[in-house]
Amino acid sequence: RTAVSLRVQAPRQPIIVRRQFKWYDPIILRDVVAISKAENPLGGYSICFDNNSDKEVQVLMDVVLVSDKGEAGAAKKKKGLQKEHLTPLERNFQESIGAAHKILNEMHYMERREARMRHTAESTNKRIRFFSYVSVAILLGVTYVQVTYLRSYFKKKKLL
Repeated sequence: RTAVSLRVQAPRQPIIVRRQFKWYDPIILRDVVAISKAENPLGGYSICFDNNSDKEVQVLMDVVLVSDKGEAGAAKKKKGLQKEHLTPLERNFQESIGAAHKILNEMHYMERREARMRHTAESTNKRIRFFSYVSVAILLGVTYVQVTYLRSYFKKKKLL
């Protein structure tokens, strides 16, 4: 566990979610509006990160807003208004446009996720490179100490 915690609060409501972060373990919240049980879910939800340690901590946050209910309701209204006027081909075309929009949204999400993963990989690569440089420096230092010790030893024994 870390000293960082997450609080989510609905508009004009008490705290609805409080979770403690674990190292390299994401916190995923689904259906925050349903969890809040608010009569009027519209308004500003607040997300707070509390750091109770002395060290500075980086928090990576990715918010994905999905509203299937709103899309389904809008699609039903469109279908209800145009149902008598559309041929089956036009209906299939409208459905394919909706599917294309969903695919595009998914692709944008995957691009953001790929960028986040690339950042993580580059950061890890930098750390590994730094560790290898430190390891080589320590190896060279130990080698130098061993060579100087052996030289002085053999000079004392008058073998060199």
